[in-house]
Amino acid sequence: MKSSVLSVWPLILPYLRGMVCTGFIMIMACTAGPGSAAMANDNHPDPVNAYDLSLTILADQEAFPQSYQVNGHASGALYDLLHDFSKLQQIDMTFQNLPLKRALEDSHNNPAGFIGIPGDTKTGAFILSDGISTTSLHAITLKQRDLVIKRPADLDGLQVSMARGLQLHGQLARHRDEGRFDVTWFNSIRQSIALLLAGRVDVALIYCGYAQKASLKQVTHLTDDEIAALSIHRTPLMNTINRLALPASPVNARLIRHFNSYLARQRSSGALEKLYAQYLTDENTIEMVLSDTLVPSDTRISTP
Repeated sequence: MKSSVLSVWPLILPYLRGMVCTGFIMIMACTAGPGSAAMANDNHPDPVNAYDLSLTILADQEAFPQSYQVNGHASGALYDLLHDFSKLQQIDMTFQNLPLKRALEDSHNNPAGFIGIPGDTKTGAFILSDGISTTSLHAITLKQRDLVIKRPADLDGLQVSMARGLQLHGQLARHRDEGRFDVTWFNSIRQSIALLLAGRVDVALIYCGYAQKASLKQVTHLTDDEIAALSIHRTPLMNTINRLALPASPVNARLIRHFNSYLARQRSSGALEKLYAQYLTDENTIEMVLSDTLVPSDTRISTP
């Protein structure tokens, strides 16, 4: 019997080798899974396996005009950020203008869609970004007044200057609507500081991107003595405009993680601050190119 097996061994060996190879390939395929991204030698995801998503941006343009415009009009911070992000991730994005209530209702019927929502909205089964347009304003006063401004209530009874067209939200909006402080609108930061130095207003609320001595000097052309007369209050007054939400799903969870990472890089580089400042004031002294802050490995979303 032993000799018979040995005699046929040369005949069956090729078949066994074929079965072993086939089995190995099958195991590798099961381990990799259909959603795994092929990795090139530089550890970048293979673009063939990158996501191919189509997202509809449901934007309440009327409620948040400074954050985004729709119908292809690139004149809002959220529009610019999403357009840049979608280009880098090769995502087909379209914009649709809907009131907030309709946007929240319609999103449940869409496979994926970004929704601009106020930061304090109860969203249910949604995945939220970490705050696309959570902005902050800094108060500037005259040092000789010795004012302390750390929260909206500290503005009570004061004459406050703000950029024309600036949308207030949250506590700041409520206090203004209740008449707890008066507002004088300005057309430029230079004008607001001039009003402050002339004693016509008590406080100038400036977007945080410009609330630094170097930035103020650049856009207002103040003298060193005038800059020295100003007190820039470092505690920001939060002015939450909106956040981004996606209906809950594993694919959307990954997308939000990548988007939050993208936002974090924009913040750390200072790009986000400067971009918002362009829309919150009439000063356009800073040139922005968002994608300059991204590294090549961030230009694709690969499946896990």
